[in-house]
Amino acid sequence: MEKEVKNNIIGILDKSYKAILDKDIKLLRDLSNHTLHSASIAQDPDSISVAVMVYSFSKIFERNYNEYKDWDKFYSLTKDNLKLSIKYLRKNDSEAYETAMKNILYGISNLDEKLRDYIQEVFEEAKINKASRIYEHGISLARTAELLGITQWELMNYVGTTGISDVPLSRTISIKERMNYARKVFE
Repeated sequence: MEKEVKNNIIGILDKSYKAILDKDIKLLRDLSNHTLHSASIAQDPDSISVAVMVYSFSKIFERNYNEYKDWDKFYSLTKDNLKLSIKYLRKNDSEAYETAMKNILYGISNLDEKLRDYIQEVFEEAKINKASRIYEHGISLARTAELLGITQWELMNYVGTTGISDVPLSRTISIKERMNYARKVFE
């Protein structure tokens, strides 16, 4: 992992950890968007994974699931593994970092069925949502699907319903229009 990417991820995870403690959903969403913009430029899988995870946290924590039996278990699992992932990245132990991040996802499978199904669905929808945003940044549909581990069909279906594909491309103006504009500027 490149040093700049690593430092960016450490900052995002550190702020995400604090946002989860403070229940600051808006900050989580903003952090995800910031990370996604950077990831779109570098097409870095680690940054993309963090963007998806942080966005998923924003969706999960914006709802009140305290009534679910294993909510406290999920909350602790998330906090503990985020803290560990930050620690391992700072120590340049990328293997342990990846394990800590994966532990969040693996831990979900041990939750109460209703909570587990909801959280897994949020993560899947977050992948597709963030994929559409990467595609919106000009990365090809095939490359975007590959980066996020989803099918092109899933991405095309989502993009088609959101209207992202309908955004008009920039229009070139004629030489005559440019000259008229230039004349107006210098009058």
